[in-house]
Amino acid sequence: MKKNFLQKVLATALTGAMVAGTIVGCGDNTAADTTTTDTETQQTETAQAETTTEAPAAENADVVAGIDGWTPFENEVTLRVAVYDRGDAGNGCSDVENNYWTKWVQENFGDKYNIKVEYVGITRSDVMTDYSMLASTNTLPTLCMEYDYDKLATWAADGYLQPIDIEQFKTIAPTYWGNMEANGLTGYTKFGDEDYMVLGMRPYGNTNYTFVTWYRKDWLSEAGYDKYPSTNTELLEAYAKMKENGHEYLLSGSKVAGAGADQNYSFRDYPQDETTWCTTGDYQIPALSTEAQKRLLKWNNELYNDGYINPEYYLRASSDVEADFINGKAFSWSGYVSSNMQVLQSFYEANPDAELGVVVCDGKFNQDSTWGSSNAFRPNNIFGAMIAFANNATEDEVKAGEMYLEWMAQDENLFTMQWGLEGVNFNYDENGNPVAVGDQTGLDEQQGHNNNVDYWMVVTASKSFGDIEKDIAAINPQGLPQDFYDDLLANYKGQLALYEAGYANVDCLFGGALESVTENGTALKEEVYPEYRDQLVMCAPEEFDALYDELSQKYLDAGYQDVIDERQAMFDEGKTTKLQ
Repeated sequence: MKKNFLQKVLATALTGAMVAGTIVGCGDNTAADTTTTDTETQQTETAQAETTTEAPAAENADVVAGIDGWTPFENEVTLRVAVYDRGDAGNGCSDVENNYWTKWVQENFGDKYNIKVEYVGITRSDVMTDYSMLASTNTLPTLCMEYDYDKLATWAADGYLQPIDIEQFKTIAPTYWGNMEANGLTGYTKFGDEDYMVLGMRPYGNTNYTFVTWYRKDWLSEAGYDKYPSTNTELLEAYAKMKENGHEYLLSGSKVAGAGADQNYSFRDYPQDETTWCTTGDYQIPALSTEAQKRLLKWNNELYNDGYINPEYYLRASSDVEADFINGKAFSWSGYVSSNMQVLQSFYEANPDAELGVVVCDGKFNQDSTWGSSNAFRPNNIFGAMIAFANNATEDEVKAGEMYLEWMAQDENLFTMQWGLEGVNFNYDENGNPVAVGDQTGLDEQQGHNNNVDYWMVVTASKSFGDIEKDIAAINPQGLPQDFYDDLLANYKGQLALYEAGYANVDCLFGGALESVTENGTALKEEVYPEYRDQLVMCAPEEFDALYDELSQKYLDAGYQDVIDERQAMFDEGKTTKLQ
């Protein structure tokens, strides 16, 4: 059954996916990226013309599309909705399944339509394991969702999901479907010949501007630098001077494992080789055995042996890195930008005289000949969350899920979930624009991670007014001694320039589930890679090259070669996107 499914070509989905290979972006749901080039615009319009279907008129004149046509269910329907549990209670509500905002959804949506809304926490760092366990106990959430295309394809291949009636969806959720049409997402609904999923939007997808690194500007100044170094060679010199100034283990460090570990985009050769990009270029499974991964790990080996990384990093969690930064022990910290950032608030409380800076992409391709590194980066896709329905969801549960998506897509509901309550979570400025309250600690109405993003991600990946300057102002951290707006905007513009110059390529998308990834992916990234990585980072520099060759072969034998071969086969058969 699964093999037959995998043999189907995702023809319709790949029509859109081929476009995604050239039109990549990371943005919000309310508007398409206004910085798209003329070529991209033409490709988007072509894809929409090929893949978009107008919502048909209702067969029955009495059928009213959208919310105006809804009535409460006769019998209570339970709707289970997946929500990420990121384990960061300091940046929002600690119980993602039961808090002020889950109750707000129940009171304003569920109660009105006789729907009991239950949220199902999914460990963000171990999504596939959680879904596998839920599937084994027949308790999958009604709405299954993820940001990664290959995960949805795997779930469909494994039988977790059920096909959906798109015509019904258009009638129940016309606003949501209209957003998909406006953002060129209607070509991604199919696996094989059947519709399986709908998709949220992602504005500004040709950048990754909402993920930022803050650094100790005062430490750099003390070391004699008036700006952040532009190459790794210069950065290494700065680290040495800061260490001389008494900053021990200034890079902190924690155990590295899981999806997205050790991304090597800034250590690749550009323009990229298309075969290498396709077979080893995704961020899910670390690409041990490649030249780019070798460069990245050799860089980390240098940092470890020079004493900039805590020698017991492999025993430490990301929360330890966060604590080091807050307590003035770490040079830098990276995270998603949000108007309410508890980490930064705690940092300034502990270090009132400190000065922070933001690492800004200057838009120029700065490559370091010594380390083979650059400022290239991984952009996002044009789609945000992909939503599908569990295989055991009843007809009424599916309908309730479609109603939930449409309700969340209404401007007033989306605004409240994103911004919260006036006078509590935000206030209006003199221009009538909402401005978030910087510190919501202790409030019953405290929003979750990144202003509740894990609840409204079904609609859009980030807040957006359709104007990048307003959007950055909206996420600019509030209530801090320093203002980072100018740096955040400059970083966006720099990333956009690099993207347009060809130094930011979206990952390859595959026209079906990869059996080798399903069978080997989790063990490779969770078990094998962390073990081999630690050996390579902690070995003597003169032993690195030989050890890398040895462990690379073991990694290939452990299943990575199977992944490469299956990706190559799909590429050869024309079932993948192409390099931009």
